[in-house]
Amino acid sequence: MRNRFCNKIKSLFTANPYTIERENGPVLYAYDDKTQKRTFLTADHTNSDKSLIIHNNKRQELIHICIDGGLIEYGLEDYVGDGQTRGRCDCMIFSDSHLILIEFKMDMNPGTSDKGRWRNFSQGMAQIKDFYLYLKDRFAETQEDLQTFYPETNIIPTVCMKYEPESHPKRNVQRNNEKEKFRMATKLKIRIFHQYSFE
Repeated sequence: MRNRFCNKIKSLFTANPYTIERENGPVLYAYDDKTQKRTFLTADHTNSDKSLIIHNNKRQELIHICIDGGLIEYGLEDYVGDGQTRGRCDCMIFSDSHLILIEFKMDMNPGTSDKGRWRNFSQGMAQIKDFYLYLKDRFAETQEDLQTFYPETNIIPTVCMKYEPESHPKRNVQRNNEKEKFRMATKLKIRIFHQYSFE
């Protein structure tokens, strides 16, 4: 499935050169390199403090494609062509069974205020939503459904953060509403994590 999906992505996105990385190590590190304006997936733990740490115990091949600065070099609105400002997440990593859409928000420390953490999370959530809906539309333009490659239960949108905002289900009505709007728009449940296991 991963190769079929990868080939489909290659057929949909031809405007910019981008790298497709394939890794099968037991522990991998995905990170955003702001100096090179792209993301990477590697077995090298040099950037582990700013990475999504991926446990891949079965050593299956994982494919990484940079979105922000790779598939989409500039603002997403330039590709849609309707003048509306849209965001795009940093990258996607996928196996035969799961697709993860990732926005990195790792430039925070334990002292970052809860409001600051939420602001970063909210921004990341919007970036993932915009790209996901755009990707679904691109598939539909070719009379294909993204869900034929990955069912919604196996698409994992995540904001990669070490220090997540506080969550009080009964008190944070505005925050809960924002997450619910994401779910209604995408049919996906947003996640926050900085480690993930491909099973």
